[in-house]
Formats: sequence, C-alpha cells, structure tokens
Amino acid sequence: MTNGYDKRMHPRRDLRTAVVFEDEFGDGLFYVYSENISLGGLFLASGVPLKLGTMLFLSFHLPGYKRPMHITGEVVRVQRPGSDGDGIGIRFVGVPASILKRLEGFLS
Repeated sequence: MTNGYDKRMHPRRDLRTAVVFEDEFGDGLFYVYSENISLGGLFLASGVPLKLGTMLFLSFHLPGYKRPMHITGEVVRVQRPGSDGDGIGIRFVGVPASILKRLEGFLS
C-alpha cells in the first residue's frame, strides 16, 4: 500500500538522535527523538501537538561530528497514532552551506 509520502525528493537515512527544539516564539523547549533524516528534513518520533506551518529551531548531533547541527525547520506533516505511529515531519528552511555539507557527508 502506498500513500502520498512514499515519493520523497531526497533519500532518507535512519537516524535516532535527541533533537531539541522550541517554537518560533521561544516557548516550550522539547526534547524528542528523530527517526530519519534527509537533505530536505527529518522525521521526529513524537506526539507533541504542533500545527502545520509552525517554525522550529532545531539542534541535534550527527554521528561522527562533535558540534551540534543548528537548523530552522517547518512542520509539514503531523502523523497521528495509527499503523505508522506518532510523528512530525520537519522540512529544513534556509540551510547554510556549511550545514548542508555536513548533512551531505553524513548521508553519503
């Protein structure tokens, strides 16, 4: 069975790492875990109630890198409990070239 999310712009790689984020107003600091990542964004395994379009400031570590990644993201999908579990799809926004290079290195 397929759905509209099976066709992705960027290949994904599994990544289970702690992600720290707050909303665009600086409210509500959260710690959640990612499931996977691509050049375009990441998927968080969380039932945190966020609205589509919410801008987030993300911080997380990639394996093999000492410094954390700091990326702005936008909530583009909210997955409620079901066969695939809870989750939040985040699209990266305005990724600096240095961060993009680190992501490409991790994903290759």
